[in-house]
Amino acid sequence: MAVVMGKRTEVLLRRLSVRQRMMAIIALLLLPLAVLSAVSMLVLNEQEMAFRDSVEESVHGLLPLGTLEYYLQQALVDELLAESNDSVPDFATLTQNVDNSFSSVRLGLDSKDVPEEVLDDAQKAWVQARPSVRRLVEQVRARHLSGAVASLNTRTELERAIRDVSSARARLSGVLEARYEKAAAQRKSQLHWLVWSWLITLTVAGLLVVIFLRSLLLPLQALTHAARCIEEGQPGVRVDVDGRDELAVLAGCFNRMTANWEATQTHLQTEAIQDPLTGVLNRRGILSQLDAELDLHRLRQQPLSVLAMDLDRFKFINDHYGHSMGDRALTWVASTMRGMLRENDHLGRHGGDEFIAVLPNTDHASALEIARRISEVIRDGAEREAVYPGITIGIATAPEDGAQAPSLLEAADARLYAQKKHRRTTGGVDDAEGGHGR
Repeated sequence: MAVVMGKRTEVLLRRLSVRQRMMAIIALLLLPLAVLSAVSMLVLNEQEMAFRDSVEESVHGLLPLGTLEYYLQQALVDELLAESNDSVPDFATLTQNVDNSFSSVRLGLDSKDVPEEVLDDAQKAWVQARPSVRRLVEQVRARHLSGAVASLNTRTELERAIRDVSSARARLSGVLEARYEKAAAQRKSQLHWLVWSWLITLTVAGLLVVIFLRSLLLPLQALTHAARCIEEGQPGVRVDVDGRDELAVLAGCFNRMTANWEATQTHLQTEAIQDPLTGVLNRRGILSQLDAELDLHRLRQQPLSVLAMDLDRFKFINDHYGHSMGDRALTWVASTMRGMLRENDHLGRHGGDEFIAVLPNTDHASALEIARRISEVIRDGAEREAVYPGITIGIATAPEDGAQAPSLLEAADARLYAQKKHRRTTGGVDDAEGGHGR
């Protein structure tokens, strides 16, 4: 599923230009990261403020009670009541601070925080201790002024007050600790949420970057592979790149350039092996076909015949009727022979007025029949048109006359010129079978 979605995303991205794609990927990456960074800063600042408030709440709530307890314990010492001349602590201010601390804690209490009865118990303990503290304040101040020693009742009152204040401090400490633990749990949850948000955002950003890079690199890799294939000479190389971006346009231009290059190569190859006047194979083309057919002959062990053909009276036609008539005569002869040969036969102009025909899977008797029919048709044409030449044909067959191109051509040429010599000697025209036989 993820792979399919990734491919669909790549296809959608390739509908955009590379510039539009880069702007989109930057926006998709920077916008979530900016928002997440801002949220992270807000959450961290809020946690810092909550921690500071928690510390201040603990200090303002517990410090007065702790200080009051400390002074009450000091009051138990005989030196404070009888021997010490130190100034009496300001117990009234301390008791007022304790009252203010309970008020501030209660104002910050909500329904989801520590149960209200816990705070009520702490405040109730303080309310019970406050009258004793007040009486002790008055007694301590009076004793301090008179210099008398504290009575047993005063000591009992002090001990009771210390217990009450200690109980109030312990219960208030429990309330503050519970609130702190809840705030810490909330901060931990927020941090987990931020960590997961960053992980998800970075993962999505990484996937987007990968998809974006794939949408750029895959077409480039396809173009590189196609260029290497063309360098190696492979035909029909094309690049299949979908989309509307610059790379798709480049791929289209590359395909058209490759098609034009292949057409040019085909045209050049055709010109390299084709005779421009007659349209048949030129010397290179016919010799190449002869070599290829000889390879098949050796592989399949099938007979192969070669016709070496030379036009009669061609120089006379050129000299008396002009080269244009000579070109016309060559074109007519080539067209006539090509129409009489089979589809798998090969016809080429070996040079000047000489032609070669390669006849695959043809024994000597069949080649002789083909040569006879060609001679008759050419001779009939020459009798009708003075500008058309006659023809002399020599035949060689593999493997009887050789298995290599030079030996076959040499044997065919030898029979061709032997025929011409015989004709000059006798002053006539040999019959087809005798003229083209061995």
